[in-house]
Amino acid sequence: MNPYDDPDGEGAILKSRDGHPVPLKGMDIRAAIDDVLSRVTVTQTYENREETNIEAVYTFPLPLDGVLLDFTVTIDGRTRRGTVMKKKAARDRYEDAVEQGDTAAMLEETGDGLYSMNVGNILAGQTIGITFSYAQFHVWNGTLLRFFLPSVIAPKYGAPSQAGIEEHLAPFTSLTARHAMTCVIDVTGSLRSCAVSCPTHKAERTDTSESTRFTVSAFADRDLVLEIRSADVSVPRVCLGRDGDGYVAAFSIAPDLGEAERKEPRDVDIVIDCSGSMSGDSIMQARAALQQILRHLGGEDRFNIIRFGSHAEALFKGPTPCSDDALLKARTLLERLDADMGGTELGSALRLAYRARSGERAHDILLITDGEVYEGDGFFKEAGESGCRIFTVGVGSAVSEGLLKRLSLETKGMAEFVTPNESMAEKIVRHFERMSLRETKPAIAWPQKPDWVWPEQGDPIFHGDTALFFARFPGRPSGSVVLSASCPGQRFSWSCTLPETADETEISDLARMAVRRRIRGRTDDGAADLAVKYALVTPLTNYLLVEENANREALGLPEMRAVPQMMAAGYGGYGTATAGLGAGLCDSMAVAYCCKKIVTDAPAKRRTAHRRPPGLPSVLYSLFEDDADMSAQRPAPSAKKKAPARQGQEKTSGMPFAELTRKLAALDTAGVKALFAAKSIAALEALGLEKDDADSLRAIPALGAEERTLFLLFLERLLRENADALAGSAIAPYISRGCARLAEAKKTLPPEALKMLDDLFSGIFDDIHIPF
Repeated sequence: MNPYDDPDGEGAILKSRDGHPVPLKGMDIRAAIDDVLSRVTVTQTYENREETNIEAVYTFPLPLDGVLLDFTVTIDGRTRRGTVMKKKAARDRYEDAVEQGDTAAMLEETGDGLYSMNVGNILAGQTIGITFSYAQFHVWNGTLLRFFLPSVIAPKYGAPSQAGIEEHLAPFTSLTARHAMTCVIDVTGSLRSCAVSCPTHKAERTDTSESTRFTVSAFADRDLVLEIRSADVSVPRVCLGRDGDGYVAAFSIAPDLGEAERKEPRDVDIVIDCSGSMSGDSIMQARAALQQILRHLGGEDRFNIIRFGSHAEALFKGPTPCSDDALLKARTLLERLDADMGGTELGSALRLAYRARSGERAHDILLITDGEVYEGDGFFKEAGESGCRIFTVGVGSAVSEGLLKRLSLETKGMAEFVTPNESMAEKIVRHFERMSLRETKPAIAWPQKPDWVWPEQGDPIFHGDTALFFARFPGRPSGSVVLSASCPGQRFSWSCTLPETADETEISDLARMAVRRRIRGRTDDGAADLAVKYALVTPLTNYLLVEENANREALGLPEMRAVPQMMAAGYGGYGTATAGLGAGLCDSMAVAYCCKKIVTDAPAKRRTAHRRPPGLPSVLYSLFEDDADMSAQRPAPSAKKKAPARQGQEKTSGMPFAELTRKLAALDTAGVKALFAAKSIAALEALGLEKDDADSLRAIPALGAEERTLFLLFLERLLRENADALAGSAIAPYISRGCARLAEAKKTLPPEALKMLDDLFSGIFDDIHIPF
């Protein structure tokens, strides 16, 4: 079935949990896979089927190594290209545009492999098309090239804030969500002669003289994978692109190290995720993985198995020799392995493995998980300092690629991914091949002296795994690039001549992709400046486009419509991704009513965040829990001690800043827009803020706090204290909206600024500390 065909008309009125139409109409994806890299263009169509202007917010996944290269917005038949700006400037410009009634679109990176699209002021009845493109270099694993197109974010354990994701951008799942997706993939060049298959979707294949085309029409409830297999992938390739007055070269190879792989004794901790999210397809894959692992352990190896969920349990006290008795205990554990250990405390499980490292021999960790957990920078830093290499196997139809790849990258391991219809055995064999290779150091010689190279230091390379190198030259280089590698008793060498043709675009895509690699992980101003210069979206920069509306003065603040994720196929044991297109969706839809009935029929005393009907995963329960019951569990707000009235305030009003509050409440939409266009202390003073208080506020920016942030924080507190007086006013939603997006800004306030702000408030309001 084509997802766009909806004979019952339900797709046209698909609604979210709050009863509003979902603005995301569908996604169209076009991909081209050539000999060296893949280019993907995604068009997201947003339609406002309401009678008021809205703001759509959609968080979605992209490949971790994908480099965004273009961003255009089509409104009423006009297409304009977006601009890359530093994150704070882009966010401020976006907020100002939306508040003033203009249409704005912003694309930003919110986490490893996670991006958010914000489209503000979609007018009633209007359709807006957002198109962006990205590219990534091929990564061969042995004879396999795995083209990966993520499409859904499965529910994760923990709070999004742990990973630095702000509340209004956090992804959430709805059992009733249905997002249509069409995808056309062209395989060109020498890869056309390879064996190509699609293990995740039913794909229509068409062979032409120029390409092999795969067409998929589906729902976005699982990641899309193409497997491309070639018998010979060790041929090096080099490409060239202009970079202003210079050129950037890229050298790529999947090296054949042959006999260099030596079977050395090793300690291996096998860490298996047995949390609730692994139910169904994923835990079955984990069992298959453990079976393969036990077959590949050598007689001199030592191993341990660590299961984890809400807590971690090790099979042995430490690394244990592969005796018959130990292997029998492991196989017995395999028989009862299940996704029955609750949450996903991944950090605790890995720490248990880190502590087992003796230092006498290499210690590797083989982690099998779906990666559905929020983790912060400290988690990755701890892994990098552990002295262990972590080799990850991501299982399931919506794996958290960003987390698992970054974890492997930080520890000089590697990551593999497997959907329910791919071969688990192949992934395990590949990891054991990598583990047996201790150190194979590369060295690359460029034909001329480069301005810079990446990577600056050669990390170990693995047999059959793509190694990628960049160099920038002041002029056009010529000659041969030579890569050499060595390990005990073996030396290897490969060479490739620089091409005669190059991408002569002034700043080529190749140059942009090289710079993106160079600045990954950096948070300094220099990295931000490079990202702007090369038009790159990074954690420091966003894409932005603003379109002025002719009727902007008449528009009020848009109502936010967050786009939910579909339930991932096979997630938590509901549905399966092995039965083909649509199975996961149908099963998830079928269980939706049952879940709702279980929750609704459960006794009130059991409908809380901590006690739920037996057998119902917490993520599904949370989709239907009764908000009234949840609010009953929250403690009542404590009584507040009112501060004495200050000079200039009416003692009988009982309202802090009574005169200012009355004037703010009386503002019409035009007046509110004028105030928020200024976002200044002077604008507040003009409306009645006393000079002494205004001067106190003005002293705070000198400590590093931005004036517009203080403006919003002041109004946030005023709204909280004078809620009744401001209820229903034109300004109230503007304050609420602005403060909902202050999470990052609040983090930048220095302690001295917070204290001065607190001192000002405590003298006016009450003696309760401001909860920043």
